[in-house]
Amino acid sequence: MNWDAIAAVGQAVSALALVFVIVQIRHARAEAQRALSQGRAEGVRDILSLATDERVNRLVIKANSTLGTQTFPFAAEISERTGLTSEECSVVFLLQLQWWNHTLQVIPHIDELPAMERVQFDNGIVARFSSGVGRLFYDHMKGANHPDAVDYVENLLAGPSPFVR
Repeated sequence: MNWDAIAAVGQAVSALALVFVIVQIRHARAEAQRALSQGRAEGVRDILSLATDERVNRLVIKANSTLGTQTFPFAAEISERTGLTSEECSVVFLLQLQWWNHTLQVIPHIDELPAMERVQFDNGIVARFSSGVGRLFYDHMKGANHPDAVDYVENLLAGPSPFVR
């Protein structure tokens, strides 16, 4: 073998190695983004869980009412329509917000779910956001959320309900 042939093989191996490194970098970047998203969602979940604690909830509502903070339109409508107290409305709001946070965490990675989990996830969206307090929450919040998430939910809600036979 002459030196030109050895150099050509070396260049080909180097090119393949470069392609492999670029693919690895792209994969690492996607995984880092996913880990950041997961960490954000877990942080939001922890904060919302703390906020639904009866004592914490009561303190926040007391502080907000003393400071003249406006009630979320969703909580005001729930209170008006159901007679729930401010604390109860806050817990309902925060629970709906936890579900929405979970939904936002899964939608970008929906194609990675196994088929059975995808069906369960989609059916859960339909069950939560097609009627009742979940629908009221969704209607109040969808204008302030990412269009891709809203489109995903809207498409599910427009389809046939999996709960009607």
